[in-house]
Amino acid sequence: MEDSQPMKITSRLRWLLAGLVLLLTLLFLVFLFFATKNFLDLWDRLQQLPPWLAYSYSGLVGMVILFSGWVVYKLVRGGSGKALPKRGNEPVTEASVVREIEQSASVGMDTAPLQVELERLHARQVAGQVHIAFFGDVSTGKSSLIKALLPDAGVEISLRGGSTREVREYTWLTVGGDRLLLTDLPGRNEAQGELDALSRDEAIRAHIVVYVTDADLSRSQYQDLQALAGFGKPLLIALNKRDQYSRSEQQQLIERIQSRFSTPQPTVVFIQAGGVEAITRIYPDGREEVVERPRKVDVAALAQYLQHEIDQRLTWLATQRDTSVLSLVQEKLDVTRLDFRRQQAEKVVRSSTRQAILGALASVSPGTDLIIQGVIGTRMVQELCKLYDSPVSELDIDQFLNFSQGGVNKSIPLLLAVAGNGLKAFPGVGTVAGGLVHAVAYGLIFDALGHAVAHTLEQRGTLKVASAATTFQEMLSGNLEERTKTFARLVIEQYRGKTAD
Repeated sequence: MEDSQPMKITSRLRWLLAGLVLLLTLLFLVFLFFATKNFLDLWDRLQQLPPWLAYSYSGLVGMVILFSGWVVYKLVRGGSGKALPKRGNEPVTEASVVREIEQSASVGMDTAPLQVELERLHARQVAGQVHIAFFGDVSTGKSSLIKALLPDAGVEISLRGGSTREVREYTWLTVGGDRLLLTDLPGRNEAQGELDALSRDEAIRAHIVVYVTDADLSRSQYQDLQALAGFGKPLLIALNKRDQYSRSEQQQLIERIQSRFSTPQPTVVFIQAGGVEAITRIYPDGREEVVERPRKVDVAALAQYLQHEIDQRLTWLATQRDTSVLSLVQEKLDVTRLDFRRQQAEKVVRSSTRQAILGALASVSPGTDLIIQGVIGTRMVQELCKLYDSPVSELDIDQFLNFSQGGVNKSIPLLLAVAGNGLKAFPGVGTVAGGLVHAVAYGLIFDALGHAVAHTLEQRGTLKVASAATTFQEMLSGNLEERTKTFARLVIEQYRGKTAD
């Protein structure tokens, strides 16, 4: 590495490549002259062979040429970076979701949970069962509400709340004779929030979600309902403990809740889910006793609403349910794809950084490290762009590397000083510290360079040169001491392994 211009490698590389091309051209012409002579001699000999032997020989030569061409093509196209499909703004359909899952699986992503989600949707479509999910915060009366609809179902109720730790299903026969599947979901924020995702996903899979609350909506409850609306779910809010509100207060609550939503606004019904409550009884002698007493039950408004929905728009509810589930699969696919890309990008950056360190240790003459690092850097950026399905030209890469050069120039003295200090922790490397210091510095540079490119691609969807260069400079100086220790340790391991060989 030359301290003055450590990253200005592309122009030198072009001159070296130009000279190499001229040299190869001369060698090729010499080769061509001799090859032509030999080919003509060979052609004369082939004419004298039996036809089957001449054709077999020609076929073998053709296969060798095709194989060589395939190898060249793979080398020119670049490394093993895996491209994943980029989704546009088109509506989510089952065909588009299946296509993306297949494409993602072909590059090594684990798509088994997504396949299971689609299979569950198909099973519910075939069964034709209408699912009603009871969703909401813990201790708002979801289980009590189901018990009010199904007094003989054996629904467990706890005064402390949080009795539902898993998804429970009950079959309810409506007044109109429809058999509906009622799903009792764990309350939000139950078990330290570990069951929140389970409850939310099951709510999205239902035809109708009954969001149960016992007061005006809190911020988190409002966010829950907005998230459901984002999946196209029709919103029904069942406000429990109706006896605590007068008629005018109920109307004010309805207006206040509905005013917080855009069209379509949620439907709000007041209910009395029953259950039990604890009261403190005080006796004349001053003794106190906590006793339980049942609450009154009135869920007629909810039952009428559900029956009306089933009677009037069951087909529409089924279509909305299918769309919601497909959107859920798409959301999970996007999250899985993001995690996969991050893991693969980390592998590319680590591999390139290790190659840069090895290249620095293997450099035997001034200037050769610049050529090696230039090739490795260009290859790393190409692989990361391919991973994020972002087309990039050689010009963009050159521009980015040149743009980043300014930051490296300013940081080189500091990097070399920090790398030298980091190596002092390893005894016995003093005589060769110069080369090792450069190797550690290259490790720091490539690590920051790769993570900056990956970060920009993830945030912007394409390689924005100025943004990536700014991020590179920030990462280059961030957590410098700890990163130096890591790469100093790696360099020493590589150096000792090299000297042992």
